[in-house]
Amino acid sequence: MAHTRTRRIYDEALQYEKIYTAWNTVYHTCKNQQGKFEFALFAHARVMKIMDELKTRAYLPNRYRCFMIFEPKPRLVMSQSIRDKVVNHFVAKEYLIPLLEKTLIDANVATREGRGSAYANKMLRRYFSQMMAERPKAKIYALKVDVSKYFYSIDHKILFEKLERKIKDRDVIEILRRIVDETDKSYVNNAIDRFNKWYGTDIPHYEQGKGLSIGAMTSQFLAIFYLNSVDHYIKEVLKCKYFIRYMDDFLILSHDKEWLREVKEEIANKLAELKLTVNPKSAIYNCDGGGFAFLGYRYYVDRCGRIRIVCLAKTVRRIRRRLGFLALHNPGKRVRSYESYRGFFLYGCPVRKIEAWV
Repeated sequence: MAHTRTRRIYDEALQYEKIYTAWNTVYHTCKNQQGKFEFALFAHARVMKIMDELKTRAYLPNRYRCFMIFEPKPRLVMSQSIRDKVVNHFVAKEYLIPLLEKTLIDANVATREGRGSAYANKMLRRYFSQMMAERPKAKIYALKVDVSKYFYSIDHKILFEKLERKIKDRDVIEILRRIVDETDKSYVNNAIDRFNKWYGTDIPHYEQGKGLSIGAMTSQFLAIFYLNSVDHYIKEVLKCKYFIRYMDDFLILSHDKEWLREVKEEIANKLAELKLTVNPKSAIYNCDGGGFAFLGYRYYVDRCGRIRIVCLAKTVRRIRRRLGFLALHNPGKRVRSYESYRGFFLYGCPVRKIEAWV
């Protein structure tokens, strides 16, 4: 889309049908049943009010409803009101995706339509097959790099410098700034202090001018966009052929272990330019040994030279707990979830084991 068009995209996208479509998406995906019911009672009037607030540039986000989740690890979730969820879906679909999606590389697979963990799994299978075909007897090594406290560390100034190079409409930038800057409010860190005291966790504070909320659709897309320059650097400058990224998890495969060590240093330096640090747990794994864990599976090469993919034990335990809870409280949803999880397990274990596990 040309820059002359992006300068007026804000008003062009403000249509009742598009905002109502965003509400319809929220209605079918949001778990807040009470909030959806209250919004649905006067849905048309509320959608009209949202459109009016956006047209007059009067929209301001409500306070987040903060709570903790503990699977797979303790995290703070900042849940939006239904009104703000509708705005977030509208902004992501009408502004972020049309203007930024085309700049992302194919190896960036998180939270994008047509991609995700299943797409990443297929891509990894293809990488392994190509590498084993090129050099059948050579060892395969995997470099895993992830960013320390990624969502808390994203710098607002750097983020908006990146956005302003791609989005020329000042009104789009302003609505994004209002959404992103909500993490600067003092009530967020006050909630973190309470949760850390109650649960004995160590959730970090949001520093002023840093961080994205965990849970918002705009945050998910902005998080994958923030590292886009690192993706291009890895593919185009470092020439990493077998590369994949899922949110802040980088994975690079190679036959050369020493070269991967150099790549790790280069990535660390590039992340430092974005004021990010590499998690000390980042490491290089031998696929002929224990392999590596990625997106709920363990990948390794067995003694016969075949690629093996197995579900992680902690993933199995988490799914069993989830299905057990649903069996007691929502049997209908348990059936639907079972079929979804069954597809996940088919990548990493024989069918006969699925029945025993779930």
